Amino acid sequence: MILRNGDCPRCQQRQRDIDRLQAELSKRDGALQRLEGRVAELEDENLRLRQKVERLEREAHRHTGRFRRRQLKKRKKKPGRRKGHHADRRPTPPPERIDRVIDVPCRQCPDCAVPLVDPNVVVQYQTDLPPIIPIVTQFNIETGYCPCCHQYCQGRHPEQISNAIGAAGNTLGPVVLTLAAELKHRLGVPYRKICDFFTSYCDLTICPATLVRAEQRLTELARPTYDLLIDALRRAEVVHADETGWRISAVNAWLWVFSNPHVTVYAIRTGTGARGHGVPEEILGPDFDGYLIVDGFIAYTVLDYHKGQCNGHLLRRAKDLQDTIAPRERHYLDQLITTIQEAIDLAQRRDQLTPAGYARRVREIENRLVAWVLAKPADCSNELRRLHSHFCKHASEWLVFLREAAVPPTNNHAESMLRPAVITRKVGGCNKTLLGSLVHSVLASIMVTCKQQSTKFLELAKQLWRGGEAQAIPIVPQPDG
Repeated sequence: MILRNGDCPRCQQRQRDIDRLQAELSKRDGALQRLEGRVAELEDENLRLRQKVERLEREAHRHTGRFRRRQLKKRKKKPGRRKGHHADRRPTPPPERIDRVIDVPCRQCPDCAVPLVDPNVVVQYQTDLPPIIPIVTQFNIETGYCPCCHQYCQGRHPEQISNAIGAAGNTLGPVVLTLAAELKHRLGVPYRKICDFFTSYCDLTICPATLVRAEQRLTELARPTYDLLIDALRRAEVVHADETGWRISAVNAWLWVFSNPHVTVYAIRTGTGARGHGVPEEILGPDFDGYLIVDGFIAYTVLDYHKGQCNGHLLRRAKDLQDTIAPRERHYLDQLITTIQEAIDLAQRRDQLTPAGYARRVREIENRLVAWVLAKPADCSNELRRLHSHFCKHASEWLVFLREAAVPPTNNHAESMLRPAVITRKVGGCNKTLLGSLVHSVLASIMVTCKQQSTKFLELAKQLWRGGEAQAIPIVPQPDG
């Protein structure tokens, strides 16, 4: 029997082997192409990281522009306000506020020496400070002993801030001490520069140690007022919290800020638990029922409070991640950025929409975020995986601002309240003692809260100085009932 071509068992086996080898070769070609693409991506990423390292090494040795922006904005905002904005100028002083009137003659041309025609009078106002001359007050204080109890008695005038007499009887007044304290603790000017300023402009010689002792006395008088601020925070509907590194001599510490638009409290802690959840619990108390706006720090996670996460931190982290992840993952990250930005824009347009329309848009955004969580790539990078895990860990806290009108979408308020402390840290070098950290916490809290309440810290300090004893002076309006 003659077999046709291909009917031979060996030929069939050989054909099967050929087909198998061709399939394996095709499979390996596909894997090789994927690996070559991955190698190209890694080479690009390696080049970008090497360029970044070189740039950072150059910046470490740069003498100027150490804190400049790393990347300029693509679309720069035109300087100044927009055209057609409301005029904002210095108000014209009323007649009763004018202290001097000077006539400035101009009856002939200074070049031609001929009389001017069409004479007219125009007005210019100039506001300036008078020469600052210290006022020295002598108090003639009557003293004596009681014939019954033999107790020493000494008079005190309402303008006195101290009972010191003898060698210590030459004191500074409340205005000088309060001005120095506010320059130091709210504006971040060191005491040596403050003393130099007083010498140059007020002809007043002061030792920095005098101001240090004075601020400690003022802190003792203001402690009950500081406790009132903490009590006001505990009753607030929304509180922002943030923290930054601090130093007490050579010891590491942390400066915390708890704030809202009406009251601000600073607290400096060192030692075990200085950056733990015990600090917010100590300031806000166990019964705080408002919303705590935070930045995702792990210490806030264990707090049994209603919390709102900072979407600004999430957006910055996602945008920074865009430069490091592979191009195939950027579309997935762009979806998160776009959705969060649309949510913030929706909250800003809350009053322009009907309640039903607003609720529908909120549901759409929530559904898009749920879909984003479920669509995570299986082989994503570690950075993207950590961002995804962080988002899921606080899933119920990102869109709180859409459901509660009083809750803002970001924690920018706490960061702005923390910025003066960061500048003080760079200029003044934090604190040398625990007492100094307590002084800064108490005085800075009261000063910033007075600024928020549009009241003058000087008037409050005068009341404390002249009272002579610690007292609680309400700064934040108390709730009815």
